[in-house]
Amino acid sequence: MTKEEQLNVINNAIKQTKTNLKPMGFNLIFWSVVIIAMSLFHYFFPEIVQYSYYSAAIYWVSIPLIGMVYTTYYNIRSGIKIGYETQLDRVIRIIWSVFGLAWIFTVGISLVYNVNPVQDVLFLLSIVLIMTGLIIKFHNITIGGVGLLIFTVYTYYNPGLNLLLVNVIGITFGMLIPGLSLYYPKADVMLHYFHVVEEEEEL
Repeated sequence: MTKEEQLNVINNAIKQTKTNLKPMGFNLIFWSVVIIAMSLFHYFFPEIVQYSYYSAAIYWVSIPLIGMVYTTYYNIRSGIKIGYETQLDRVIRIIWSVFGLAWIFTVGISLVYNVNPVQDVLFLLSIVLIMTGLIIKFHNITIGGVGLLIFTVYTYYNPGLNLLLVNVIGITFGMLIPGLSLYYPKADVMLHYFHVVEEEEEL
């Protein structure tokens, strides 16, 4: 294999990796924005969200359910566009699907027993992020998950913290920043090699 052919193989592999991981980055960004926006709205306008006994439950369940429908549609379209599903893609999809069900169950139970679910959800999220980062070998997601786990444990020792703001901080560093680095891989070392390959091809 010539040097040019080797560079083409590396170039194509990097492009394919970027294509396969981009939908995951979008999902992380989408859910980060949704959860942060919901948390901030609840924080600044509690009289609206907590208007009645069931209003908070409707608020925290209905909007994420709509989001799940949208992200499911997006992921199906992305899968059709890519044209195939690898075993790795399937594993990641199953992990996040289970997390989605666990999230709904946790929120539902917490509302029934009048317990704030933020810490439990953040703990589950941190575990899923760590697993995802280790599986796809993307350090930003792993670091984000570990950071979120440490932050969640810290909140148990400071019960006076406002959990809505805890949600915003945790999601920002645990999901939003890793999601941005995954969706826009210019922030990752991988793109450095991508640029090197392109420059050598142009020469």
